[in-house]
Amino acid sequence: MGALLLMLTFNSYALETSIQVHKADQSGANGVSVGLGDNFFNHPEFNWAVSYNHVKDINITWNNDDINFNLDTVDLMLSYRYYPKSYNTFVKSLIVEFQLGAGIALTENKFVWPELENEEKYFSEQGDINSVLGLIVHKKLTKQMSIQIGMKHYPDYSEFGDISSVFIGFNYVFGRQQGY
Repeated sequence: MGALLLMLTFNSYALETSIQVHKADQSGANGVSVGLGDNFFNHPEFNWAVSYNHVKDINITWNNDDINFNLDTVDLMLSYRYYPKSYNTFVKSLIVEFQLGAGIALTENKFVWPELENEEKYFSEQGDINSVLGLIVHKKLTKQMSIQIGMKHYPDYSEFGDISSVFIGFNYVFGRQQGY
């Protein structure tokens, strides 16, 4: 019997890794993201990214109770990066990234009210898909590493409504780079 070998190769020159620390728009809510990304078609302007996000203490008020939940998501993002052209060294070291994508909820968030005959309310369910927008400014420190400052916004996260955060993070690029 012959064996059939199927090989798929991706023309990946560099793999980007990132870690970000978030401060959400609610008091006490904060989180962290870790991600991977790369560019499309060897064009550094067009990118994709996948990240795991954990935000804790997102508050919602229901039946006169304030309830805090943790949100765990996987974000799938597409982005466009603008590389400013300038004679100024500082301006040339900046990259502005515009992101659009989907956040997939990994956790179920429900509350049970014992005093209301164990009434259950689901605020998000595992597998919920929510849109997400992002804006990041990268400041290159070296050819492989940059610091990031940005904002992430879920316009309507399940029953939680809109959730926004600002963040600071680092990006490190492994491998051969195209225009980064």
